[in-house]
Amino acid sequence: MMTVEPSLEALVETGILPGSIFHPDGLEVSKELAALCCIGEKSYVLDVACGTGETACFLTETFGCHIVGIDASDLQIKRAQRKKARSDLPVEFHQADAYQLSFPDDTFDSVFCECTLCHLDIGQALKEMLRMTKPGGRMGIHDLCWQENVPDTIKQRFAEVEKERPETLAGWASWLKRVGLVEIRTVDKSQVYPRWVKEDKRRLGLFGQLKIILSVLRRWGFAGYRRIRESQRIWESKHMGYGIIVGSKPVSSGSPSSQRNPD
Repeated sequence: MMTVEPSLEALVETGILPGSIFHPDGLEVSKELAALCCIGEKSYVLDVACGTGETACFLTETFGCHIVGIDASDLQIKRAQRKKARSDLPVEFHQADAYQLSFPDDTFDSVFCECTLCHLDIGQALKEMLRMTKPGGRMGIHDLCWQENVPDTIKQRFAEVEKERPETLAGWASWLKRVGLVEIRTVDKSQVYPRWVKEDKRRLGLFGQLKIILSVLRRWGFAGYRRIRESQRIWESKHMGYGIIVGSKPVSSGSPSSQRNPD
């Protein structure tokens, strides 16, 4: 069995942290992203790193679209498939590698990724997302954003513990432009971040928080607990924000974005 190192992400992957939505503003930010990606009735949509499938099911029911969700985690996909089995929604879930998907080029009207791109190889994941987006289609993410002028030591430590590398809001927009997207739009959602942190703690309650602490101590000991607390302090600090970033794939077949492996 592969050893899971202590981190906030590990709390989600192992199920120690209960719940099915692990990003600020819950399904409201998912709905806003979907609107910016022009997802509507009959849209064929790809949800990259779909997790438990909560967003895919919600957007399918809300907009009448057909969503395919993929995730590298077998555990998360099983949770999503159980959720799908309790409904008759046009949604499907598959375990897959975000860097190498089996879908043909130009398959989906919209492709999005929620609060996970900072955990991936950003350039490689975006290129694969772009490949599967139809010309004229929309691509979008919402993710953690560093505020401006964050010390490099803090960024490095967060990357060491969480294996996540957020960008500033402008940095995320630059990534989308770099792979060939146009009409890029950003929405700063940092104002919802502190409220979400407080609401999440309120949802868990003191008993729920204590239960998580005890689970962490049993699994990783005091060293693991200290490591997670260090990451949590960065996560909840003034240095962290949140944002939505969307763009369009150019229609012209001669544009750089239409190439399978843009520089």
